Amino acid sequence: MNCRICNHSHGHTHAQPREMMFGWRESFEYFACGQCGALQIARIPDDLGRYYGDGYYSFKPTRDKTLAPWMAWLRHKRSCHHLGQTSLVGALLARFSRRAGYFDWLRPFGITLSSAIVDVGCGSGGLLLKLRREGFENLLGVDPFLPTPIDHGQGLRIITTPLEQLDQTFDLIMLHHSLEHMPDQHASMEAIKARLNRHGGVLIRIPVSNSYAHRRYGIHWSSWDPPRHLYLHTMHSMHLLAAQHGFEIFHLYCDSGSEGIIGSEYFLRDIPRVGWPVGRPPEETPFDRATRSAVDDLVVELNRTLDGDTACFFLRIKT
Repeated sequence: MNCRICNHSHGHTHAQPREMMFGWRESFEYFACGQCGALQIARIPDDLGRYYGDGYYSFKPTRDKTLAPWMAWLRHKRSCHHLGQTSLVGALLARFSRRAGYFDWLRPFGITLSSAIVDVGCGSGGLLLKLRREGFENLLGVDPFLPTPIDHGQGLRIITTPLEQLDQTFDLIMLHHSLEHMPDQHASMEAIKARLNRHGGVLIRIPVSNSYAHRRYGIHWSSWDPPRHLYLHTMHSMHLLAAQHGFEIFHLYCDSGSEGIIGSEYFLRDIPRVGWPVGRPPEETPFDRATRSAVDDLVVELNRTLDGDTACFFLRIKT
């Protein structure tokens, strides 16, 4: 079978990870390309939608928080500062409050609070609601797997229309752990490019298989997540995919968290995600405080050396 990313036809290795989010333990065959390294499912299930049923984490209802007018004004000033439009009020607020991590994603693209932003594969829209509270005004969510569209009011909608069927363009197209769910990677990249404004950018966050966690845990790696994750790129395969569609990756970094290691340890012990003791104190779980602290330190080092198991890619069209 040829690699669907680089079309290489030789040197494949095979593995059969199991579905462990819901604990169904169904095995799926994947192969790794010997050229670009990308993992990909051998056969996409005909009934893929059933693996996004009740209980899928990103579809859980999200509640919005109403801000008082004065609080909304302060958030607006702080956000402008984080995006490069400095003011005394914004600088003071930024100094004495914790910076939301998503500004690290947004700042490199030079966007403003009025920029047109779409979040593809956004689930119920939790991130978009956070961005709206920070003052962003032109937001749209897209998720074809949602059972029904969602209207959050004040112009924020989550629609089930696929990206390729939209007739508008955007300054920033975000895919937070959604590209790996898309059956045709090349068609998806073309749809992204067609809906990107001339000087716009694309933010892609995905699991990456050329990482410590995958090397250590193999088929028990928590980010494998079969069959929902159809493709698990390497840094190399992601660069190849971007270049094939006229994009350049102008910045990237690893942003993995400790849950990637801890989750893999659970899967190694045959404990599905629905059985993880979330919210319980460490002494009531398989991992004590010292172990979790060591994992936290390890993840920081893995991200620093670009060996984390999730990465954030910043793309723009080549000029």
